[in-house]
Amino acid sequence: MGALSQVEKISQKYSVSAEEFIRSGAITNLKEKKRLLQIERFEILSRYRASSVEELNQKVAEGDAPEHPGWEDLIEVKNIEMEINEIENDIRIL
Repeated sequence: MGALSQVEKISQKYSVSAEEFIRSGAITNLKEKKRLLQIERFEILSRYRASSVEELNQKVAEGDAPEHPGWEDLIEVKNIEMEINEIENDIRIL
């Protein structure tokens, strides 16, 4: 029995359409990915006692945080924020 037919069988068990079952599963998965990215973002910013990308950028630029690995972490946080925004857009689409 294929995965799709299993999803249909399980969705019937919970009285929802297979489409809604898949949709809600996808949303749950995206929310979990977002949560993990937010944790990663928080951990990086916490290392520098910064609450935002802008604050981290300012600390590195002014020498209040080391350039290395500060700049790399700044880039990483920016990438994480872009990923979070993409996930939020994907959730809205669903």
